[in-house]
Amino acid sequence: MCWYERIYYPRCHHTETPLVRYCHFARNDPGHQCFGAWNYQREYEQLDSECNDCTRRRTNLVRENGLRWRNHTY
Repeated sequence: MCWYERIYYPRCHHTETPLVRYCHFARNDPGHQCFGAWNYQREYEQLDSECNDCTRRRTNLVRENGLRWRNHTY
C-alpha cells in the first residue's frame, strides 16, 4: 500500500497528492508501479498559498503580458 499526502489549497480550490512512501511491491518493481491499494498518510490545508501550477501560470502571465495580478483577500 503506497502512502500519499493530500494538500488542499482553498485559495485556488486545487488538491495535490504527492507521494510520501512507496509500498514494498512498488519499491521492488523496476517501474515503481503499485497495483494495490493506496492510502493518505497526512491531509492538510495550505490556507495562505496557491498550488504550484497556479503560481507558475500566474508568473508566466505576468512575464508574457506585463499584467499585474491583484490578490483580493476577503
